[in-house]
Amino acid sequence: MNIQTISLIISDSLMVTKQVILATLGKLVTKKSGMLNLGVVEGMSFAVLYHGCLTSTNN
Repeated sequence: MNIQTISLIISDSLMVTKQVILATLGKLVTKKSGMLNLGVVEGMSFAVLYHGCLTSTNN
């Protein structure tokens, strides 16, 4: 494996995990605010992943 392959793997993995991290941070904010939102995991994850994929493909 050369350095280009390794850097490509790292950048792709960061692009994929960015959306999951944002959804998790949204869940933490709603939990800390004291609001009980049972659909937060599915709804926020779907919204963040959808918009993240849209913005990553438009670059």
